[in-house]
Amino acid sequence: MLFQVARHCPQHVLFSLWRRKSLLLGFVMVMSVFIVCLQFGSNGSNGHLVANGLPESRAREEYPLGMAGASGSHKTLIPRRNLSALNQRQDQNVFGTGEIRSGHLVDMSGKPPRYQQQPGGDPRAINYVGAVESNRIGDHIQAYDGGRAVPNNPPNNWQDPQQSKTWQYQQNADGNAGNSYYVPPLRVVHFDLKGAPPKVTYFKQLFPVLKEAGANAILLEYEDMFPFSGSLATVPAKNAYSREDVQTILNLAKTHHFEVIPLVQTFGHLEFVLKLKEFRELREVDDYPQAICPSRNESFTLIEDIIDQVMAMHPNIRWLHVGCDEVYHLGYCSKCMKLDRDNLFLSHVARVARYVREKHKVIPIIWDDMLRQMPTEKLKEFQLGQLVEPMVWTYVKDVYRFVPYNVWMSYSEVFPFVWAASAFKGAFGETLTVPNVKMHLENNEAWLEVMAEQHKKFGNFRGIVITGWQRYDHLATLCELLPAGIPSLIIDLLTLTQGYFSQQLFSKFHHILQCTVHQRAQVDFEIDPHLWQRASSCFFPGSAVFRLTQHHSEAIKRVDDYLYDVTIHKAWLTDYNVRHNISSPMRVDEGLADYSSVYYPLTSLVRTARDALREVYDEYTVAEWIEQNIFPYILKMEKLWKEATDLKKPKVWPKRPLPPLGLLKKYSVGLINEDGDDSAALPAV
Repeated sequence: MLFQVARHCPQHVLFSLWRRKSLLLGFVMVMSVFIVCLQFGSNGSNGHLVANGLPESRAREEYPLGMAGASGSHKTLIPRRNLSALNQRQDQNVFGTGEIRSGHLVDMSGKPPRYQQQPGGDPRAINYVGAVESNRIGDHIQAYDGGRAVPNNPPNNWQDPQQSKTWQYQQNADGNAGNSYYVPPLRVVHFDLKGAPPKVTYFKQLFPVLKEAGANAILLEYEDMFPFSGSLATVPAKNAYSREDVQTILNLAKTHHFEVIPLVQTFGHLEFVLKLKEFRELREVDDYPQAICPSRNESFTLIEDIIDQVMAMHPNIRWLHVGCDEVYHLGYCSKCMKLDRDNLFLSHVARVARYVREKHKVIPIIWDDMLRQMPTEKLKEFQLGQLVEPMVWTYVKDVYRFVPYNVWMSYSEVFPFVWAASAFKGAFGETLTVPNVKMHLENNEAWLEVMAEQHKKFGNFRGIVITGWQRYDHLATLCELLPAGIPSLIIDLLTLTQGYFSQQLFSKFHHILQCTVHQRAQVDFEIDPHLWQRASSCFFPGSAVFRLTQHHSEAIKRVDDYLYDVTIHKAWLTDYNVRHNISSPMRVDEGLADYSSVYYPLTSLVRTARDALREVYDEYTVAEWIEQNIFPYILKMEKLWKEATDLKKPKVWPKRPLPPLGLLKKYSVGLINEDGDDSAALPAV
């Protein structure tokens, strides 16, 4: 009996609900909304699993550097330095449930995830945790040296408070007390010297500025500016530094207690060597001089010679950067194509690293981009963790978009120490003349967040390199010059040294850059993204070049606006008028009315640029920058003047219709017989 009642109860309930369809429908809708809310909340609280809405698996598939997913793929790829910083949206929030407010990560739940109360201290005090925990940078790690342990000691001045061991402030400039911020131990300024070397005297002026802003190391990427000799005597540029020049720069670095890290290319970006006839046979792909063939013994002989000559002038360094980024032309030659691409890459890197460690007793650093898609076990197989330290680089606001969490997990299983690399210029356009300070600052802020979150997975981050690319590769034209990027570099350095960005940093910014006007108003980066307004009254080394970029931008805009107005918007100086030599002389004169006010500021700008650039660069770089950035517009204006002058010469004009342009015939346009019959242009019936 009880069983029968129990069996009929559910049926009775369902029958009752069915008779009350509206109640049942309402109940289903409420439960659906409840489930959706739970799912939404789960996604938010676990936002670290998805980088900007991109699943981890897709993030690897859509790897921004364009590397082939399969190791056996031999698809030709075009390397582009800093591709990860191009065409990226800068309005995305990277950090899941948090949002950036004045440089601080604030958890929407009210709990600041990266801030820690300083234990046992003043509750108002701020403890900059990065360098404190990074004392492990001085631990004796097992450095590879033919099986022997080599001590990896910190720099002699590591205990100097100016080297950021512990930074404590009694009150946060923004009013946030009791919080902790990550400060990278080494704050490294990158000098990309290829093809545009600053005068040595400029380093003497600049180093004190960088020191005051918080820099404590430099990365010197010489490329063809190094005074190679012997078998490499043909490699240096005609305006390369002499040995005395290099020694002067190194002495200046020592005076300012800068850790020096040279960078030599040992795999990709070897255009400065492989472009030459003597080394052409060492290319992986004959058409492209970017990458060296790792399967030829002569290739490694060349690499050894490059390393030995650079190390001979840097005897007391701790790290040597050996490049190895963007090696896209890999596995193409007859020897290499039979081998696995990952194995090709890793075996060459391991061989170079062992050579550096065994002969020169220093730690090799490599760019990390070629490792990101490789399996963890593959990295372990080649003992990469005992051989190199990766420098993880990306130049956008959304670091996790290009270096997702699974990559950090993989690296933490392999490498005891890692580096980070941001940018202060040379990342958002191949031909820019001045960096967008806002975008670069966002990149450096994002790296502070990432380092704060990821550093405990490793012994520590060694530090962060603020890159400043001079060209996107050896064969490219110039992008932003070094002096044009100094305001961007200084605000980035101040931010990294403090552990976060705040508007109050501009007080020190004004002091360091010797600004005559100390503006109290907050900087609006939307209005002043290049800091032209904020830094126009500053007189730092090379400031004339920085101001030049604003004058150049304004002059070029006037030219573009004027040419558009008279050759496209109006109807008397168009290409059609010029080709058919027909126009109204009166209207042409009207179009030329503003010519002088546009043309002569351009010629004046050449003289301004010449004088400003000569303070920092030799005549080769001065001429290259002017030819690239001003002279094309002078040619456009002079071409317009000549065409306008020719258009005013006719005194009689032909009757219409004018004869069609002959070049259109290949498109079957303008097919007219000699007697004027256009029936030939009609389709056959």
